[in-house]
Amino acid sequence: MTGTTASARGRARALERSHRRNAHERGNTVELQRQLDAMELGTRDYKRVIALILKIHNAQHAGKHKGVSFKTMRERENFYFAYFQDLRRETPYRNIEPRTLAPRHVEAMAENWEARGLAEGTIANYLSYLRTWCQWTGRPPETVKDAAHYFGEDSPLARRRQAAEYDHGWVAAGIDHADILPKIAAICPYVAIQTEFSRLFAARPKEARCLRPHEAVIPIADAIAEDIPTGTGATHCLRFGHGTKGGRVRDTPIVTPAQWELIERAKAMVEPDQHLGRPGYSLLSNTAHYYRVLAKVGITRKLIGTSGHGLRHERAGELYEAIAGAPPPVRGGLPPDREADREARTAVARLLGHNRPQVSNCYLGQSVVMRSKLHKGPPGAEPDGSSST
Repeated sequence: MTGTTASARGRARALERSHRRNAHERGNTVELQRQLDAMELGTRDYKRVIALILKIHNAQHAGKHKGVSFKTMRERENFYFAYFQDLRRETPYRNIEPRTLAPRHVEAMAENWEARGLAEGTIANYLSYLRTWCQWTGRPPETVKDAAHYFGEDSPLARRRQAAEYDHGWVAAGIDHADILPKIAAICPYVAIQTEFSRLFAARPKEARCLRPHEAVIPIADAIAEDIPTGTGATHCLRFGHGTKGGRVRDTPIVTPAQWELIERAKAMVEPDQHLGRPGYSLLSNTAHYYRVLAKVGITRKLIGTSGHGLRHERAGELYEAIAGAPPPVRGGLPPDREADREARTAVARLLGHNRPQVSNCYLGQSVVMRSKLHKGPPGAEPDGSSST
């Protein structure tokens, strides 16, 4: 049997298994929907209603024909159970049935969130979850409005901040990665090497944990074209294919001896097809372990204003400075010309695995163009850019 024939037969078997699995899932969904429909609207067993709706819909993306990560599924589940429980306990709507969500219920909990001092990003996520719930349960789209409706246009809760206001890197927090690395390694070498991949490749902590170093190095010719900067001298890339946000695979050129040395050490640490998390532990367990280890050396958002993700910010800032010739705005750099700023932000967004250069604002601070627009202000504003909003 030739390799091509074996490969074709393998794909055919995989496709057949996929068809059988999809048919089985469709059958399960029909039965779950039948059980849900059999429950009288207004039933007191609201938790079972939530559970059935989650079993039917939770694996699917809210707006696209694709699945979502286990993390998203878990966060949705936790939110919906907590939301309807809080709605029953902390507002007058003590008999709310999840399939009858109405604008007054959202407004009541928005007041609760404001009183609890939740951040604007958290509230934005909560409202997004509720919009998804309305899609699943056939509630009108206008049931959930924008945050400005609940908190007022001038409220800081009305809009999610889209630009970093301070440097989230470890150095900015007074932590030198090279100095603290031996302390992390003494507690857990797996966590230590994960932080190194975040530092040198701008990997998310989860991506570093899920990385399989033996399989991740690929020739530049096999890389995703849009991930490769023009004129790169790299011969190989490191492919992040597991644990990425939204499941988007990305390739990062390997360009320095330090990056190659790190990869070789990672290969020596684990067997082929083995990830960089502790062997024998689940992803959830390794994730909790990662943050426990960092906490033991004093790296938590509560203590120093940043976390393991800060190494990704650090690498992003370095790349920006190398291309733009000036530190990013969050590091107090003087603005470069617009073209240099745009080129640097595009490169940073590509490194981080984002399609939109604007996302770099979350790491670098506001761009030259946006600061210029704010300085000019809207029509009728004062010369210094002040306005009613």
